[in-house]
Amino acid sequence: MVFSKGLFLFLILLAGIWGLFLLIFSPVHSTDTPETAQAKEIISRWSILSHNRKAKVIYATPPHMMILDLKTGQRKIIPNIVVEGGSGRKNRGLTPRPFWAPDGKRFIYRYHNRVYVGNEKGEKKQLKNKLMNTSKETRWSWWRDNQTDWAVGPSQNGNVILVNISNPSITRTVYRGGDVKWWCEITGTGKYVVVDTGSDIYVAPTENHSQRIKISRRQSCRPCAAPDNRVAWLPASHTRYHIFNAVNGHPLGKLLAPPNEGIYRLNWSNHHDFAVHMYGSADNQRMHARRLSTGEFVWIGHGWDPDLWVEAKTQQSGKTGQ
Repeated sequence: MVFSKGLFLFLILLAGIWGLFLLIFSPVHSTDTPETAQAKEIISRWSILSHNRKAKVIYATPPHMMILDLKTGQRKIIPNIVVEGGSGRKNRGLTPRPFWAPDGKRFIYRYHNRVYVGNEKGEKKQLKNKLMNTSKETRWSWWRDNQTDWAVGPSQNGNVILVNISNPSITRTVYRGGDVKWWCEITGTGKYVVVDTGSDIYVAPTENHSQRIKISRRQSCRPCAAPDNRVAWLPASHTRYHIFNAVNGHPLGKLLAPPNEGIYRLNWSNHHDFAVHMYGSADNQRMHARRLSTGEFVWIGHGWDPDLWVEAKTQQSGKTGQ
């Protein structure tokens, strides 16, 4: 009886040791949901791409405006903000085309032919000025001149205007060509604008459109401007973006699409070395964050009109071609 009890205790001890061994050395089976696994992949790849910078993307999944935190992988709906648009040629022109303020605290966007300034809490106000062209297809961006914030976009008479965000009755005209179609942006230095005339893309010094330079090849599509003196535009093939020096109009290179992908609606980040774009149709708009100096990319999810804010640890704004 004593022997049987001792053997029983020995077997229990042996089973405990074996269980501990399995717990320590056996492979761990993940219980992550697909969404959690996807978030972890985005966090890991973004950390490598950006050297662990904070960053966030604002984008649309109509009727919602969304924010993706690339540092944590968390997505959230911005409350109290409704957007329109989506798949189909007619709906694509209605999408909100949000644009971050340089500090990432607010953003500008379009809804029902009106332009609004909002924040992540869902607080918003309309920018009202009769000179503003806020029709479908137009995009308004954000420029900061010292401590003054300006909305940048097309005027009703085809110029590029700045509208004071604190007091929208105050405006400035920085391009007087009279031929801006929908798209226009100002470089982060404030020295140049890039404009879409409906047939070509031009870059020009602010307030001196007579010195403009044509940088497109008999077509125009979605020009954008960098925090430094660079600009870009998209050819019809959607396989690349052409990048130019705004000072002299010289080509600086191309940003190629990821393999088996395309580029549509590229937006330069507030940081000179990062951009974001979407591509796709129907309900499968795929978004990628990019590092321009290397061409690297991170798939970040599905959505419309992404705009990327990146923590600028060493901002080099104003250095042409950096």
